[in-house]
Amino acid sequence: MIRTVLIAVLAMIAGMSQAAAQFPERPITVVVGASAGGGTDIQTRIMAERLSQILGQQVLVDNKPGAGSNIATAFVANADPDGYTLTMIAPAVPINHTLYANPGFDATKDFAPVAGWAQAPLMFVVHPSLPVSTLKELADYSKEHPGELDYGNGVGFINQMVMELYKLEAGADIQFVPYKGMAPARTDVVGGQIETTVDSLASSGAFIEAGELKALATTAKERLERFPDVPTVAEAGYPNVTRNTWYGLMAPAGTPDDVVATLAAAVAQMQGEPEVVEKIAAAGASPLIAGPADFTSFINGEIETWGKVIEAAKMDKVQ
Repeated sequence: MIRTVLIAVLAMIAGMSQAAAQFPERPITVVVGASAGGGTDIQTRIMAERLSQILGQQVLVDNKPGAGSNIATAFVANADPDGYTLTMIAPAVPINHTLYANPGFDATKDFAPVAGWAQAPLMFVVHPSLPVSTLKELADYSKEHPGELDYGNGVGFINQMVMELYKLEAGADIQFVPYKGMAPARTDVVGGQIETTVDSLASSGAFIEAGELKALATTAKERLERFPDVPTVAEAGYPNVTRNTWYGLMAPAGTPDDVVATLAAAVAQMQGEPEVVEKIAAAGASPLIAGPADFTSFINGEIETWGKVIEAAKMDKVQ
């Protein structure tokens, strides 16, 4: 009897291994919780194009924006755990885990992290008319003019969290104005309707070069080649604000380990290819090297970090 059961178990394992070895046998869909043309969408399409070639199956991108990316994230959390429905996540996922009363998923239980993909610095920018040139001057000005300064971001965006972290560190008095996305917030800073924001380098760079935005600091660890005169937040006196936006690939919890390993290996291969790295860099980012275990730890760290900021900043739960 024992021998019969053992044979059956071994046969089952062999069958599972064979199935994983044949993965993928049909197209894969990567769900994105943002509209086409945004940073997450751009990075996903860079990945999908090369991933299709490596795996020999078409990799489709499905945009499902809304609710701070929660619609897409919850959709993938409830998808079949077979490796054919994935999601490219950004910081909103670990942020919304705490910020939303019911985001529709549990970021610590509902996913199998596959790999980090890319990371990109952010920029503190102000309208050129604001008489400040550094983060310290911005904080001092806000204290001298309480209640007068506004910043705009999408709710739950990494940009909002970085600004709130800076406010905690500097004691700055800057009010949050919610926007549906970064494009309208940026437009209003350029137009002078609000005074400041935290923006991506890819989006704000041209406005800085045109003199329509004034850059105060970058969240990068080192000064940026494109803007060598802009200090880092650490140089500005706020090292804890050194936080980048990032992107990474996730599968539903329960996806077979061999399938996750196949996808992770493909991502690692792409991140070592100069052509892919150049495309990532052209979109203002650099590779985020992290396999399944490291990416899991990374996400858990993000949940802890932003959970503490949300609590310390006394941000209301989004219903």
